[in-house]
Amino acid sequence: MSNADSTKPKRSWVLSVLPINAGAQAFSTMAPLYILHLGGGVLDIGLIATLYNFILIPASIFWGSMTDRLARRRFFFVVASTGTAVIFLTMYLLPSIAAFAALYGLLALVIGANSTASSLLVMETSEKKNWIAAYGRLALYANIGATLGLAVGFVWSATLPFNALLLFAAGSTAFSVVLAFLLVPEPQLTLESSQLAFHPLGYASRVYHGMASAVQHLVLTPPSPKEVIQALRATRAGAMTGKALLFISTFFFTIASSLMNTAYTPFLSEGGVTDSQVFALSLINVTTQTLAYRGVGSLIKRFGGVKAGSYSIIIRAAFYMLMAFAALAFRGFGLFVVATILFVVIGVMYAIWNASTSVMLFSNLGQSRQGNLLGGYAALSNLGTVVGAFLTGYISYYEGYATNFAIAATVMIVSFFVLESCLRRWGYVKRLSESSQASRQVDTKGDQLSLPSSA
Repeated sequence: MSNADSTKPKRSWVLSVLPINAGAQAFSTMAPLYILHLGGGVLDIGLIATLYNFILIPASIFWGSMTDRLARRRFFFVVASTGTAVIFLTMYLLPSIAAFAALYGLLALVIGANSTASSLLVMETSEKKNWIAAYGRLALYANIGATLGLAVGFVWSATLPFNALLLFAAGSTAFSVVLAFLLVPEPQLTLESSQLAFHPLGYASRVYHGMASAVQHLVLTPPSPKEVIQALRATRAGAMTGKALLFISTFFFTIASSLMNTAYTPFLSEGGVTDSQVFALSLINVTTQTLAYRGVGSLIKRFGGVKAGSYSIIIRAAFYMLMAFAALAFRGFGLFVVATILFVVIGVMYAIWNASTSVMLFSNLGQSRQGNLLGGYAALSNLGTVVGAFLTGYISYYEGYATNFAIAATVMIVSFFVLESCLRRWGYVKRLSESSQASRQVDTKGDQLSLPSSA
């Protein structure tokens, strides 16, 4: 890289994330439908989603470590795109549930290879004063790609052979390989993820370092029975901190969300909703959430971060219960219309909850052990997704979708009461207006109502 290049680094590299996000989002919505096409059911979908989310945890740790060791950015973009494209193509060539499950687990290993590298590259290719805008640009192209993928899926599933949509996903992702070679730069001065641990844009880094620590303590050196008993006694004595209660509330929230999100596609399909209508619902949901994030900040400032977070959870729980009613009362196009309305509200409530809890978390981290705290937060969130995906298959299969959605609503209510306890007894959370910097940490990928394929 020349001196001129180093002073004015390439920013067009963000275009490389658009095709892979298009392919990945199309596949994400397609995946549970494809399992049904292969003769599987909600139990298979739940188990495969469990496998995927479980593998994501060590995969994120591995790629975070490798990013620091190699300090090459283009390599990780190429690995993510190439690996994902090859897996999609192999899924098309091997149309069986067993092969799909194995390949989906492998997908969890490679699809996030460029996650840490992209966060670092945002900072390495922009002046410090422009970091927030540069990160927003990256998120914008990712959202455009996701929307494009869903639009293609909607048209494709209505007019062309459904399994061939995997070829679109593979081709779109392969195009990202070409763009990665052409556009992704190798900055002269590279950063390590640990150097970003306390910067607002370093969330992925903090998650990686903290999650590594959490896995080490929980898996490699698990707590003794005595330590567990001491922790429980401390909880009963009122020694549990507001942070711990927020973490627990989020854990229950992700379980409830996973119970809903993993089951919704087979529920719609078995209820007479067509494949193209499922894509249309997902497209509407993603578009609505993207628009909701633009106005959610001012909304939370008006009502306060505390109230907005609590209200969004209880409203989400109420609409989960309405979904349980819809499972008993509607079929076909009527179910599609009702489910679309319900999921739009559920998605907007997710945007509000995500913004509110992000502010609560970042404004109360303190000055030490931020990485460990955020890693523990991410680990609990991922664990909640794993637990929910595992349970939903069995509950939906043996007890029915209405029961599954009712249980999801109940777990969401538990999350609400835990959060309320955090706010009421410990006075833990500050108002959003006091945390303008933290409000920039909102994850704009949203609440994906599909079998997850990316972060």
